[in-house]
Amino acid sequence: MCGIAGIVGNFSDKRLIPEMLDMMKHRGPDSRGFYQSDMVHLGHCRLSINDLSERASQPFVSKKDEVVVLVNGEIYNFKELRKPLIEKDYHFKSNSDSEVVLHGYLDRGINFVKKLNGMFAIAIWDGRKRELIIIRDRLGIKPLYYSKTEKTFLFASEIKALAQYDKLSLSLDLQSFSEYLAFGNYFSNRTLNQEIKIVEPGEIVKFTLVDLKIEKEFFWEPRFREQGFYHNGDVYSRYQEIIESSVKRHLISDVPVGSYLSSGIDSSSVVSCASRELNQDLKTYTGYFGMSGFYDESKEAKKIAKAFGCSNTRVEIGPQDFIDNFENILWHLDEPRVGMGAFSQYMVAKCASKDVKVILTGHGGDEFFAGYPVFKAIFGKQHIFKFLMNSSFRELMFAVYFICYPFIKKEAGYFIPNIYSQKFLGKMLMPDFLYSLKQDTDVFQELNSLKADYEDEYKRLTLTYLKYFLPALFIVEDKISMAFSLESRTPLCDNEMLDFALSVPLSVKLSGYELKHIPRMAMRGRLPKNIYKLPKRGFPTPLSHWFKRELKQYIKSFILDNHRYIDMFNINSVEKLISRFQSAKFKTPLDEIAAYKIWILLNLIVYFKNQRQRYKN
Repeated sequence: MCGIAGIVGNFSDKRLIPEMLDMMKHRGPDSRGFYQSDMVHLGHCRLSINDLSERASQPFVSKKDEVVVLVNGEIYNFKELRKPLIEKDYHFKSNSDSEVVLHGYLDRGINFVKKLNGMFAIAIWDGRKRELIIIRDRLGIKPLYYSKTEKTFLFASEIKALAQYDKLSLSLDLQSFSEYLAFGNYFSNRTLNQEIKIVEPGEIVKFTLVDLKIEKEFFWEPRFREQGFYHNGDVYSRYQEIIESSVKRHLISDVPVGSYLSSGIDSSSVVSCASRELNQDLKTYTGYFGMSGFYDESKEAKKIAKAFGCSNTRVEIGPQDFIDNFENILWHLDEPRVGMGAFSQYMVAKCASKDVKVILTGHGGDEFFAGYPVFKAIFGKQHIFKFLMNSSFRELMFAVYFICYPFIKKEAGYFIPNIYSQKFLGKMLMPDFLYSLKQDTDVFQELNSLKADYEDEYKRLTLTYLKYFLPALFIVEDKISMAFSLESRTPLCDNEMLDFALSVPLSVKLSGYELKHIPRMAMRGRLPKNIYKLPKRGFPTPLSHWFKRELKQYIKSFILDNHRYIDMFNINSVEKLISRFQSAKFKTPLDEIAAYKIWILLNLIVYFKNQRQRYKN
């Protein structure tokens, strides 16, 4: 895991790349490397994971000094790719997984990237063609941003690094802003900066120095391969084979490895396989909020860790931690995106980084194998009676929201929870800003495009997760872990697992109307029995409780005292929103959405503050 940065074109400031790396020093504290030639300046800050020697330092440069490669991430199948390249007389100077990208490109050109199984953001300068190529992995696990000015092209692992180029304007992208207010996320290649774009998952972006033009193509896009699938017991054994081989690949490391552990199927399955590979020498970490019931996964996680012979550290997280760390979290995230879980992730990562440099997560299991109630809601429409007989009250609530609520509120018809509705924004935003937003944006633009391409609701839902939701979660996970120089890995998102998931029909994934049926059945007998009786939680964070109680005065004062940063919002409407939420006498399922509205305001204040300062404290 590292940070990469570069500028190509007509520029004069030779200090820019070192300054960009300074802003990302948390990503790579172990060493730095540079490449500089006429109109090209590249930089790399390294977090040493595989091959800790100086031989593995980047950039990697070809013998004739014609091709230069920067890699952030891990290539898990590098050993099998390396062997045929050595047989072709390509000389490797290190045992680093990243060096295979240089020789693979020299051998086969850009098509080599299709063979990579891993998480990566890659930059390749090909001096022979005077061309810069930047690439992001299939699912967008590693972030990579870029911007083109009149005479230059810049890229970096983080937005705050690009912001160091003072000729780059940092203006608000209204389309992204409208999407963020509606869904807590933004889509396609946009960021909240109009001038800064993100390489999309599975995308190749080429910049040619001769004509200063950008070309884009995808080396991978999701493809459903359900034809010919047959359902028998092999589906469970196949899942077992894949998760075992994937976890084994993800354990390749010359530094200590740990794992996050909740009380859920996914993280427990990863810990089960990893502990066996490491002979139980695996440290696990679980967040604890000092609350019992739904928000406490620590007791069950401890039992699970004990069953696999692993240590388990309970990470204590309280309201004061929010006050002490909130602004730091937003600085590291660059820009706000998806959910309130970033806070708890940050606190657990902070603790884990004291012991390990690599952490395993359970990301992807719900999205790949129908772990969310919305999958069941879609499937259940075909057999309403069976659906009603085999659903919990919580699952039925989700079904009502995603099936019935779109008739009342359009925003609910896209399989993503709606935060600020268009109607509610009419009360919250200042008239002039609201008018501009309505004139210049269409909050449904990207989602409608996906809807038009796929009539099948299951395929559309899956693509919504693969193209929009998961990549956003990965960006948060990357920035949060790298804040502490901690490499986060996602074994359940391995190429082999992804291809398998896209080949399995929804009817098989929800066999017996059971959410996440395949992982549950495949791991039965290998996981403690009590796991199967626990409710699905997804590492819940009790901010909706704290915002009403322990953090009540803090969030109100923070938002109202810093309203100047979000002056597009009517201050009276903001105050009413907070007061109405905090004074409510009864807890309802809508409390999470109300708390999310407040979370967005908090995030935007810090974001605009960081932008104004260009992230310099």
